[in-house]
Amino acid sequence: MGAALKESLGLGHLALRYQPQIRGEDGGLHGVEALARWSHPRFGDVPPAKFIALAEETGLIEAIGEWAISEACRQMAVWESIAPVDFRIGINLSQRQLADPNVTGMFRAVAARHGVDPHRIVIEISERSLAHDPETAERTLHNLLGHGVNVAVDNFGTGYASLAHLQRFPVGALKIDRYFVSRLPGDRTAATLVRGIIG
Repeated sequence: MGAALKESLGLGHLALRYQPQIRGEDGGLHGVEALARWSHPRFGDVPPAKFIALAEETGLIEAIGEWAISEACRQMAVWESIAPVDFRIGINLSQRQLADPNVTGMFRAVAARHGVDPHRIVIEISERSLAHDPETAERTLHNLLGHGVNVAVDNFGTGYASLAHLQRFPVGALKIDRYFVSRLPGDRTAATLVRGIIG
């Protein structure tokens, strides 16, 4: 499967799907999240959790990550050519990419190539990535922020959750883990925790 995944990157078997993010107050489009999907002729539709783990094991995660960033920016440019775009696009950044000293330059080059304003890009990272190498993560995120890219923490509130992260890292948005959100509004404990995180 590792060989198939590497081959798929060049054959177009990987694709991005865009999940809308809706504003609660008026139902308008706030943004989209770019989600990688793999459909293989032999293996069929491979679940993201499976092929992302495979990509990390085989060292393909950086190549797939760069492809996803380029493809998301290309699509953003297409939307902007059709009509003025008033939303942001979220792109996941892997732990290995976060540790790459060249990732900021790569982002700048890709955004410039497609003519996308970096302010329209939101880098989504996991708490695990922040905890793995905090010094490098902090440096990389500040570099990205300095070039206009926004930062969001995905699945916040589980595993490696630490409020200290919110003081140390330049985080502009928290995506509260569905473990808490799916229990609303009936679970009073979940509601209290979600209100606290939002506060």
